[in-house]
Amino acid sequence: MADQFKTGDVVDINLGSPPDQVKGHEQGENRPCLIIKSFERLGLLIVIPVTSTQQKYSLYTIVELPTGSGGLTKTSYALCHQIRTVSLKRITKRRGSITSRDLSKVITVLRDTLEI
Repeated sequence: MADQFKTGDVVDINLGSPPDQVKGHEQGENRPCLIIKSFERLGLLIVIPVTSTQQKYSLYTIVELPTGSGGLTKTSYALCHQIRTVSLKRITKRRGSITSRDLSKVITVLRDTLEI
């Protein structure tokens, strides 16, 4: 995709299928992901997988994203403990961008999660 991607964009990414491409508690399949950093010249994105499944456990590493934010069709959760780097070739669809308020929440949780 020749489009520019920016921090806060939500795109659908094929993260691979179990059992060969996904192990343990990794997120997989085609799912929305929140872009944290774009390295388009390298063909890479740093992303956070998003799920619509509310977690049974309470982790400080999960940020709720409301319906409509970033083109999400239902209340979803950014899994900040699942941060990963992926190829631009994994993108299957562009959804939209989350609000600056939601992005601030994600960045705060990322700083705490990564202890930076």
